[in-house]
Amino acid sequence: MPALPKAVYVNELGDEGNERVRAAYGPNYERLSQLKRRYDPNNLFRLSQNILPA
Repeated sequence: MPALPKAVYVNELGDEGNERVRAAYGPNYERLSQLKRRYDPNNLFRLSQNILPA
């Protein structure tokens, strides 16, 4: 039997830390972080699974 992927569904995350959030977004995390810096530099929208501004 093949191994299951280590997938993460971002809406199911609790307070598991930034590394788990990074894993959920995978290679898109850096691009999303740059967008966050541009549109939300003060991190106003931070209460859910947060992407930190770059």
